[in-house]
Amino acid sequence: MRAAGAATAARPLVVLAVACSLGCAGSTPLLHPAHTLQPGRVMMGAGVAGHLGALEAADIVGEDTSEGVLEDFAVAPGVAPWAAGRIGIDGDNEAGVTYAGRSFRVDFRHAFKLEPLHLSLGLGGSALIPRRRGGDADLGSAYGGGFDVPVLLGWVSDAELYSVWFGPRGGFEYLVGDVLESELRRTGRGDTFVPFEARHGFVGGLLGAKIGFRNFHVALEVDVAYHLADGTFGEVPTDVSLGQLTISPAGALLLTL
Repeated sequence: MRAAGAATAARPLVVLAVACSLGCAGSTPLLHPAHTLQPGRVMMGAGVAGHLGALEAADIVGEDTSEGVLEDFAVAPGVAPWAAGRIGIDGDNEAGVTYAGRSFRVDFRHAFKLEPLHLSLGLGGSALIPRRRGGDADLGSAYGGGFDVPVLLGWVSDAELYSVWFGPRGGFEYLVGDVLESELRRTGRGDTFVPFEARHGFVGGLLGAKIGFRNFHVALEVDVAYHLADGTFGEVPTDVSLGQLTISPAGALLLTL
């Protein structure tokens, strides 16, 4: 029986929505330029995003494999589909919603015209949908929420044939869930779930470009971020932490109406 798992599942989803001055929802690419859409115009896009990283540091090693669980839930390396919709709002504002495999992100931003450049300040909130470890096998799952703050500086050509953008981005996430004890340590039980919670912060930067004609464009972006995560596993707490540098390339086809 999953008594511990049921207790954990009853916990409320925690979504933190406090702005910060950091300057990646960790792995969700933006794939939009610094300038905003004209009021009433809509952009829709679909593509793919990768998330590659190398574990740099962990507090627990040897028979304990909990750092791998923390990495899987917090940093989530891999490849995921990407889809988004955005709409321009009066006053050089823009809002959007993005799906990227394990999360939904809703954001709002405002752009400033600094001829010949554009400066964009945004705030995004992410909901991390329950993510099952091990695919079809029920080895554990995690859910949670967080926020990110992107700051973009960019340039766009006449008739918007192409544009480039870059800037810093940072944020925070909080996760809860449960996991099989055998996933945390090689000597653990394979029929007992233990609760966990984790905190995940990240800071980095991104570089992107978009090229096309009229309503159709291709966008490419690379995000680089450093992640710090710490988690607590079990009723008798076992703490683990990690640091990881990730590179997240992404590409999409965009349609503007």
